[in-house]
Amino acid sequence: MQATRRLMLTGTALLLARPALAQPTPDLTRRVNLSLGSVAASSGVYAFSVGLASAIRRHDPALSVTAVEGGGGFDHARLMKNRVLDFSVSGSPATADAILNGTGGFQREGAWPAVRLMFMRNVNVTRIYVRADAAERHGIRHFADLARQRFAPGVPGTRDMARAIEANTLLAANITMQPGSLDDAASQLRAGRVVGMVKGSPHDRFDPAMLAVHYQSPLTVIGFSPDHARRIQQADPMNSFITTPKGGIRELPEIGPLEEMSSSVMVMASTNMPQDIGYRIVRAAQAGWAEINEAFQPTTGLDPIRDAFGQTPERPGLFFHAGVIQFARERGVPVPAYLIPPEYTGPR
Repeated sequence: MQATRRLMLTGTALLLARPALAQPTPDLTRRVNLSLGSVAASSGVYAFSVGLASAIRRHDPALSVTAVEGGGGFDHARLMKNRVLDFSVSGSPATADAILNGTGGFQREGAWPAVRLMFMRNVNVTRIYVRADAAERHGIRHFADLARQRFAPGVPGTRDMARAIEANTLLAANITMQPGSLDDAASQLRAGRVVGMVKGSPHDRFDPAMLAVHYQSPLTVIGFSPDHARRIQQADPMNSFITTPKGGIRELPEIGPLEEMSSSVMVMASTNMPQDIGYRIVRAAQAGWAEINEAFQPTTGLDPIRDAFGQTPERPGLFFHAGVIQFARERGVPVPAYLIPPEYTGPR
């Protein structure tokens, strides 16, 4: 039975770190030029690309990183496959799974099993906001407690709405779904015509649109019961969850822990990048993580490696870069066996 993936990593299918002595020793003086696939400079995410490149240059001066603007995960994968880019800020378990199997946005190119995940960029959650008065009146603590209530599952065509509707069907929760635009759902929520709504949000705070509603009509946040979270992920392994701890939502410090649906974005590379270079990149990123947090706040509170492992389900061929595995082992970070790639050189 597959366990729910969480930011607070638990479970028994983990291999303990081995002594670093058996690992290959990277040459930190070797100069290497690297191209990083980035979003456009007009995007708020561009700050992560700049922060990451700066941290790598500062903590491993022999690595020269150039951020190349434009495109998303699939575009960057095509360029990595052609050795134009070395790594990308726009990966995710779902993106990597599609690339390695040649499905979705990578169907035309065909399967490319060389893709590898590296470390976290940020996590969004499919957050379930409920009117605080309705939650207290009806005893609403989990998603299934919304039974027979009118609820706005999100904007039609979005992954958030699809996940909410799929959960309602799978759990036979009997929630009355009322899809609509964000503005319509927020208006309905303020007026009390729905008890709650779904809105994708940063992992540690309210979405700005929901914060505006909260100031007018106080809201709370609910999640799924641990059993229901497991059932949902068993039905769809790519439907990951995080455990939001008590105090983990800035506006509601008294709420938690919660099981919330999550969507993780990660840095990704490929086997075209040697193990020692991947090691040096993640080593520098870890050393400069506080600096990256200052440049791009959504990374705050995340562990770049542990949380990346925890947010990645067990899927055939879905691996992390060998350099990340080496660095994790040296730091004593537990490594799930199914994430270790065949090309990894070091203790198993």
